Amino acid sequence: MKPPMAVVIGCRWLERRTELAFSIRSLAGAASRCGPVAVLVPGDPKEPAADGLFDLRRIGPPEAPQWPDGVPTDTTIIVDELTAEVAGLLASAQPLSALFLSARDGPFSRAWQTLRLVGGDEAVGVHVPVNRLAERYRHHGFGFTDYVLVLSDRRGDVGEPPPPAVAWVSAGFPDADVVVVEDAVASAWKGRSLRGKVSVDTRMDLWRLLAHANVCIDLGPGPIIARECIEALRFGTPVVVPDRAGPALVHAQESGGSAFADPDELLAAVGRMQKDAARSAVSDAGRRYAESHFGDPTALVTRMQAVLGAE
Repeated sequence: MKPPMAVVIGCRWLERRTELAFSIRSLAGAASRCGPVAVLVPGDPKEPAADGLFDLRRIGPPEAPQWPDGVPTDTTIIVDELTAEVAGLLASAQPLSALFLSARDGPFSRAWQTLRLVGGDEAVGVHVPVNRLAERYRHHGFGFTDYVLVLSDRRGDVGEPPPPAVAWVSAGFPDADVVVVEDAVASAWKGRSLRGKVSVDTRMDLWRLLAHANVCIDLGPGPIIARECIEALRFGTPVVVPDRAGPALVHAQESGGSAFADPDELLAAVGRMQKDAARSAVSDAGRRYAESHFGDPTALVTRMQAVLGAE
């Protein structure tokens, strides 16, 4: 067996619903097109496991990881979340180079670099897939389209009333349908009145909601890549996000979308998308941005080749 071109340490690999897991899996898949990849994850070393393309190597508990026998260290190591424990493992391994997506408990060695996924000319990105069939058929639970879609930032059994942003938009645009997704349920509001609820059981359900919205307001975008914003943009749906640093703000700025810091700015952003010409221009710009940065798996492989120094 050839020595690995890259070693991936996936501290969050097994947490399927996190953006770190999604991102590191995307990068590992692209790297595997350049050469062999070894994937290391937390767990009992005596219990190896297969996970799709990869045979996972267990490196012990998160608080005491150990480098596995037979895995070379003189290569590029990519870490999803750099912790103090993983930093100690890297210090002993002395890899050719070390890259990480996220870090906590720093500072760490200056030789270890952040692998940028969003923003800037050198961002490697990830591949964010969508199903184009979502554009052909709206969500079966609603008989209307062109609504204002709000992705809530609340978690758990939240109940009513809806998030303040929903009330602001519903009051500011009393004739508009507002759909809020929260705790795997989509609720339809109009004129601040609840019209009905349907479950969001699959990713396809969410894609249909994204694809047929007039605009998507993401109140709690993901901290690593803001995945739902990218998915909305791939369907040509403009995004509006809170005015704070992070990948979602990059998506909004690069795609012609909007950011808001208060209710007035939010209502102004939604109001602009009610004008067909303005929305069409932003929709086209957003689709081009998302496709070029996150929609082409072949381009991601090419960028990973550059990262790994592969020919």
